[in-house]
Amino acid sequence: MGGVILFGIPAAIIAGVKGFKPWRWLLAFGIIGLIVVISLSSAKAQGISAEESAARASTANSYGAVLVWVSVGLGVGLSIAGLLVQLAKS
Repeated sequence: MGGVILFGIPAAIIAGVKGFKPWRWLLAFGIIGLIVVISLSSAKAQGISAEESAARASTANSYGAVLVWVSVGLGVGLSIAGLLVQLAKS
């Protein structure tokens, strides 16, 4: 939960400012998600077309979704592995 507070909330705020879906970036793999969202080009940049803005937002939101799935998948996988270890010990 600390990772969400330290990295997820700032990533979500930055995503919102850049025109991306903040909820996708809240759980986007901690510091890795924060670094990725910082490095992406803003969908709200001046001087870009509506098509370019939509493409940037779509790409960023896809990256965020993939990072969420990786984060959740690792969390579930590690939890199952921990349960299996406990079962094996008993």
